[in-house]
Amino acid sequence: MNKKPSFASWLLSILLLLACVAAVAKESSGTVVSLRGDTLERLKKNAWHTMVQGDKVSMGERLRTGRTAVAVIEFPGVGRFVMGPDSEIEMGREPKDFTTKMNRGALWMQTALPVGNRAAISTPIAIAGVRGTAFSMVFGEGDKAICACTCTGNIEVTSPDGRKLTVPKGEYVAIDAGRSVPTKAQPSAPVLEQSGTVFDFCQACHVLGGKGKLKPEWK
Repeated sequence: MNKKPSFASWLLSILLLLACVAAVAKESSGTVVSLRGDTLERLKKNAWHTMVQGDKVSMGERLRTGRTAVAVIEFPGVGRFVMGPDSEIEMGREPKDFTTKMNRGALWMQTALPVGNRAAISTPIAIAGVRGTAFSMVFGEGDKAICACTCTGNIEVTSPDGRKLTVPKGEYVAIDAGRSVPTKAQPSAPVLEQSGTVFDFCQACHVLGGKGKLKPEWK
């Protein structure tokens, strides 16, 4: 004869279920860990709302930064994202294939992915994807041009015609809409030597005025 479960076992089951739900919720949200220079906003119910440091960010949320803002967002199991000034993105929706859409501006990504997972930055004219651990940056002018570069690890850029280009450490690829896609990536050092940094928040990993030299903690 089967015995009915005791109240204690029933309560334990409920607690375990709640713990699992909480763990899933934690993994599916990120946090604004830093914000400087200007505003960060999220789109909710067809209106933009101001965010502050410490706010949670859900998968699939649409965010934008002010003209001088730099926002840092961390997602457990994915990595860290740095939004440049005047940028607009839509965070990834799938934890195992975390593809973030960038409508304009610049987005820096340092991944910390479990084995088998993937992250990517998608723009109107190309997709930059990565597996494993790497940090890279994608910036452009909407559907006119895009540049993808990486400082550590490899990224794979897929052009509108399906062509795939590997961008290894220390190189970049630039794609202009309406023009032929480059056959290979180019070294970043000559550009960095001339400009100091490719974009202002490259200062996160490059020595300011160091002609492309990486900070010791990023080697």
